[in-house]
Amino acid sequence: MTDVPAISQRRIPLDRISVLIDSIYAFAMTLLVITINIPSKYEHAKEAAPVFAIIMADLPDLIHYFIAFILLAILWYFEHQRFRSLIGLDRPLLCLNMASLAFVCLLPFSTNVAGDYPFDQVGAILFEFNIFIIGVIALIQWVYIRNRCRDLVPGLSLLQISREILWSAVFPALSFTGIILALCHVPFTLSIYTLVPFIMAFLFWKEPVRN
Repeated sequence: MTDVPAISQRRIPLDRISVLIDSIYAFAMTLLVITINIPSKYEHAKEAAPVFAIIMADLPDLIHYFIAFILLAILWYFEHQRFRSLIGLDRPLLCLNMASLAFVCLLPFSTNVAGDYPFDQVGAILFEFNIFIIGVIALIQWVYIRNRCRDLVPGLSLLQISREILWSAVFPALSFTGIILALCHVPFTLSIYTLVPFIMAFLFWKEPVRN
């Protein structure tokens, strides 16, 4: 009985950190639109209809924008799922969240580089590595939660936590594969993220979520 108050005092309330996470994800998703470069109208003042040419020139930026936006939306959803199960945060878990948010804020930058240089190997690796770090931190968080499940998620069974760990491993696995492909000079490695819905659907079908 004497351990319960001490454990409770080490927990950090979820409300403030959840607001911060939602705000940063929303800001990063909004900031992605700035990665789409539109030339000044004065550069095309003498052209009759430059819009189509501008859209075609910005097509790599648009593709990277939508990929990054969808990935952030999925990652935010997994954050929401994790916080719905937690009864509190301790300092290591808080530090992991802060580290993850740092790379979430960095994603508009890596998206901009990859979109501006779609055929550059380093640009693709930068984007893939950004997603890889976010995914790895999420995976580490669930492994840490599993080791302290009685304190942090008493409402979840080890089977449910193992399922979340498996789901969290999808992004690091895809990103690592994308980095390897980029190092092998395979073009359009970001297309690997089109597999995400199919992988998630397969995992959901294999082991459906039960409330």
